[in-house]
Amino acid sequence: MIWVAKLSFIVCMLLSVSGLIAPPTANASELLKVTVTVNIENPDYFWQYPVLGKQLDRISISSFGKTFYLPASSDGEKLEIDIPKAYHLRMHINLQSGNSTVQSVTYVSKEGIHRPNQNLSIVLKAPDPQPAIISSSDFETASR
Repeated sequence: MIWVAKLSFIVCMLLSVSGLIAPPTANASELLKVTVTVNIENPDYFWQYPVLGKQLDRISISSFGKTFYLPASSDGEKLEIDIPKAYHLRMHINLQSGNSTVQSVTYVSKEGIHRPNQNLSIVLKAPDPQPAIISSSDFETASR
């Protein structure tokens, strides 16, 4: 009988602790819609630029249970994300090649979202081409 009492106590403790640990759920009326505009600067160059040696074929953006995909040659996308009031917007931006993630970036808003219909903007761009630098002690440069 003692083991039944101990087992009941453990089950009760687990149930009470799980209520404290469970993630908060929000009703539809408690969610605020945020519009995120993702722009890709110079998309022809961006999609051809190798990231860590691999050419990208899509970008996935995940936030609050939704995943959005930007296919290669896309110049951007407008996303709508529902966020619980006073939460920070957290987005995971994955640069992908094939079925693997080449690079992952996490974006977190500076402040919590307190009003509906907020607009945020993200600009993705590849590094600018660098000019060639040639130096030699044997030669001097001549400008034309």
